[in-house]
Order: sequence, then structure tokens, then C-alpha cells
Amino acid sequence: MTAFVIPLVVMNGIAVIIFALIMLLKTFVASYGSCQLVVNGSKTFTVQGGTYLNKALFENKVYLPSACGGKGTCGFCKVQVTEGIPDPLPVEEILINYKDIRQGFRLSCQTKLRSDISIEIPEELLSIREYRGVIRSSDYVTRDIKRIGIHIDEPKDGLDFKSGQYLMFKVGEGETRGYSIASTERRQDEVQIEVKLIPNGLGSSYLHSLAEGDELTFFGPYGQFYLRDTSHKVICVAGGVGLAPMKPIIFETLLKYPDRDVELYYGVRTFEDLYDHDMFLRLQANHPRFHYFPTLEKLEETVASTYAFTQGFVNKTLAANLTDGDKSEAYLCGPPLMINSSIKELVEKGVPEIRILYDKF
Repeated sequence: MTAFVIPLVVMNGIAVIIFALIMLLKTFVASYGSCQLVVNGSKTFTVQGGTYLNKALFENKVYLPSACGGKGTCGFCKVQVTEGIPDPLPVEEILINYKDIRQGFRLSCQTKLRSDISIEIPEELLSIREYRGVIRSSDYVTRDIKRIGIHIDEPKDGLDFKSGQYLMFKVGEGETRGYSIASTERRQDEVQIEVKLIPNGLGSSYLHSLAEGDELTFFGPYGQFYLRDTSHKVICVAGGVGLAPMKPIIFETLLKYPDRDVELYYGVRTFEDLYDHDMFLRLQANHPRFHYFPTLEKLEETVASTYAFTQGFVNKTLAANLTDGDKSEAYLCGPPLMINSSIKELVEKGVPEIRILYDKF
């Protein structure tokens, strides 16, 4: 019996070694040669086979959004493959709906280039640029939110953005995270962001660690969440640091569209989580078309006796005060639960769904 067991063990060991060698060969030796990467039928790049699509695009200065560092968990880097469509991976079948899978949509961070490929991406992504800047200021506005001012060194013509858009910041090797532009003054050589510190959060921890004079790299601007050129009343609903993109939207509306009403519904948990409160009170006093509705989930007696706040959830404040929904458009930024409940109230008040834009985080 022993005589049979020993050769069997040896053979199994040899099989394991051969399998390991094959996998190593596939990893380090396999070469697909060069591939042609065609973007939107107008740009052609020669790239190294075996490279992931997102990396190949990045190396050719096509900067797709990403919030997971290429781990296939955010879905932001989705593209439509029109030629050379690979089979979908399990992670793609989770993040991309069946209809889009059938139409060739894939995650660029999960697509390894093995042959020529053609893709379609939103045209505006081809104009995304890389920026280099220096921290000019970094100050706490609440116990866990920092307002960071950045001077743009490169490119020299600075940043042009639409109110409500966001930037992707390099926060580690191959890692980027997105943060909304919070600038209330439009200067092409300066930009502000507001960052809430998340425990063990890669992006927020990195940006909170930077001091005045530190350099950083970012890309943008990104996003379809921006102020529309219409005559509708502007409804802004923000939760916590979701206030950041609302500020440029509000200030641009008041400056550029003096006949449009603007309402800000801002919800936080406690008074300590509230920021820019005095600024909005002054804005309301000076602009008859601006109306401010701060809401605290927890309202302490000392705070209630000093300020006029609504206690509860911001979606309920919205429901109690919004009128002329059919003549309004809405911009929402904050936690998913807040956004979902607020959308329900907006629709019930007559705001057409096509005029409700939101940014969940």
C-alpha cells in the first residue's frame, strides 16, 4: 500500500509545480504584442497588449473618473466597447445592468487589452486635463471638515469649470478620489474643495494631512451635475459636506440670473456640524430672491433660543416649504438616504424628474 502512496504524492507534487509554472508564465511571459486602441472613432493609440484599458487611456492623457483605484468597485470608469468586446467579468455583471452589458459596456479597470479595441466615451472626457497645484490654505470649518484652498501652477491658463462639477485628486500610487469644487469666487488660478475626514478613508486622510505649501495633482473637471441655463427656480438640497457644490451653484445663479429664485435646504445632525451658516444668513438678508432653510436633526435648547432652525430631517423641511414645483429645478448632494427621500418630496411637489439632478456620496 505504501509503495503506491509515495508515487501518488510525488505525482501530485509535480502537477502542482507544473501548474504554478504555467501561471507564472502567463503572468510574466505572456505577451499580446501591441494593440490599436480607438477612442470615439477619432483618436487612435498604439498601446502594449496585456495592459488594462484604464491604464492605457491614462498613459495617453485620457483621464476617466475613478474612486476605487482600479479595484472594480465604483463603476465610474465604465466605457462602451464597440469592437473587440471582451466577455463580461462577474464584477461587471454586478455593477453594470444587463442591458448595458449586452451593448458592450465594460469597466475599463477590469478590461485587459489582448487585441485591437474600439471604445466610446462621453466626448467631454476627452477634454479632461491634468493639473498641478500648491496648498494655499487648509482650515477646519467643522470638527471633521476641512476647507482646502489650492493655487493652480500648471497649466498656466488655469481651471475652467461649471458650477457643481468635481475634481479627481491623486491620493496615492494609482489611487484617485473625487471632491466637489466649492469655490464661491470664480478664479481660474484658484480652487477650493471641502473634505470630510472619514475614518481610515484614503482620500480624506491624505488631503487632511497636507499643509500649506504642499503640492498635489488632480484631474478634471468632471460631471453632469452643474447649473443649467434656464429660467426655473433653483432648489438646492444638501446634507453635511454636500454643501460644497451648492455654493458655486447658488452664487452663480444670484450673479448671472438675478430674476431666478434660489432656495437652499441644508441638513446636518447637530449645530457643531453646521458651517457657512452666517454667510448664508447675510446672503439671505442682501438678496431677496435667496431663501435659506437650515435643519438640524438634533436641536439643543441653547441653540434653539439663539437661532431659527427647523428640527428634523431636511426632506421634511423641503416638503413643508417648497412651492411652484412645476416651475423649479433641483440640485441635491449628500448621503443616498437623504437624496432618495428628498427626490420623493420633490416629485410629489411637482418637480419633473428630468429636472432633478443629484450627486450621492
